[in-house]
Amino acid sequence: MKITLVGPGLSPIPPTGWGAVEILVWEMNLSYQKMGHDVQIVNKTDLNDALKEINSFNPDFVHIQYDDYVVLCPHLRFPTAITTHYGYLGRPQLIGGYWQKLAYFPMIQPNIFALSQEIATFYSNLGIPKEKIFVTPNGVNAENFKITDYPEHSDKSLYLAKIVDRKRQHMFQDISSLYYAGNIEDGRFDTTKNYLGEWDKKDLYNNLTHFANLVLLSDGEAHALVCMEALSAGLGLVISEWASANLDTNKEFITVIPEDKINNINFIDKKIKENREASLKNRKSIVEYSKQFYWDTILQKYHLPFMEKIIRGQK
Repeated sequence: MKITLVGPGLSPIPPTGWGAVEILVWEMNLSYQKMGHDVQIVNKTDLNDALKEINSFNPDFVHIQYDDYVVLCPHLRFPTAITTHYGYLGRPQLIGGYWQKLAYFPMIQPNIFALSQEIATFYSNLGIPKEKIFVTPNGVNAENFKITDYPEHSDKSLYLAKIVDRKRQHMFQDISSLYYAGNIEDGRFDTTKNYLGEWDKKDLYNNLTHFANLVLLSDGEAHALVCMEALSAGLGLVISEWASANLDTNKEFITVIPEDKINNINFIDKKIKENREASLKNRKSIVEYSKQFYWDTILQKYHLPFMEKIIRGQK
């Protein structure tokens, strides 16, 4: 197939630093190309230019990766779906002013590639017909990640994310074995406490495996890419309820912190240590579990069959 992937246009693809959507688009592109598909990446903020590029490519399918660009859908003559990466779709009470952007969705009635069942339910409640909603989890390119059975920081846990209010890093800085990497936008975060700086891609691919487990206690997530990255590097997960989408939380190496315990630092510290021990014993099992999130698997199991279904429905 000829497939167009539409990025936000706010950062380069592939990204040079942080940029979860940008790396997702790039790695989807690589996986599609490996399967023999012809891929176009359109990454512009000028939607007239974006539309011209798409039309010139004449794709079989267009996948928009930025919800602001849902307004493109009525102008595309090609089968199209859109994915929303906004973290609060599973918690509508926290959406706030973002409702203004979402108002276009029931008017346009696009096909939705939803990152979780919770997001699928949200769009169904918003008025999108269920037959236009498809659950498509995020994937990861595991080939990038170094894996070791003997991590250098086996007594440490890593909180790897942009340091912002939604990720809540500042709340857990009294946990002495918890370290942080990410660019800082939250002024409450204390850089004197276990801060490792902003990692580039080389740091991520080489250093992630040297920690025992990953911590992500956000108050909202869609399907966090960093969880897939951590699993593919052999790390267990300590996550909030809102970061558990598409994960088997019965696994010994996946610990969910209930929201009513999120302020109990002693409880969280204990759970992180317990998970660390379990994760170090289960590195091979963790990597094996992560294989279901490899991009080749995700695209073949979800995206391509759903694309074909949408294409057939428009003929």
